[in-house]
Amino acid sequence: MPALLRRGLEYLCAGLLMVIVTVIFVNVVGRYFLHAPLRWSDELAQFLFLWLAYLGALAALMGGRHYSFPNLIDLLPRKARVAAKTLSDLVVLAMLGILVWGGIRLVDLLRHQRSPALDVPIYYIYAALPLVSMLMALVVAYQIVARLLGRPELGQEVADPQLSQDHL
Repeated sequence: MPALLRRGLEYLCAGLLMVIVTVIFVNVVGRYFLHAPLRWSDELAQFLFLWLAYLGALAALMGGRHYSFPNLIDLLPRKARVAAKTLSDLVVLAMLGILVWGGIRLVDLLRHQRSPALDVPIYYIYAALPLVSMLMALVVAYQIVARLLGRPELGQEVADPQLSQDHL
């Protein structure tokens, strides 16, 4: 199931990228060839890119392709490797907690503001920060629990194939 969710998230990111490229292309054609630019296209592309960046980071984390020092960690014995990865994940979890807290404050601060060109509430765009940070925190917490219980982690086949071969 997690692999299916990750794959769906990757397809969503690819779809967002295609929409961004299409909107920018149509705007360039409209601006330079038809002399009729889309006034909202730059703003839409920026907002979609912000969501794309956060969702892409979540997909990378779910696939075990995010932060790490695998060459250094792989040299450690299994118990030390588990401890180092868990300590690293706890630091990341703390940082994600700060991002969730700060993101909620930001969204609350911007709750009355609307975007100039699209005229949508701006908190829809900035809600990506606390929402995706919370999802990332859940993924990291899941990985900590899975690692401590000796179960496969998300994206383990990509991130650390040795973990399943060694024994405590």
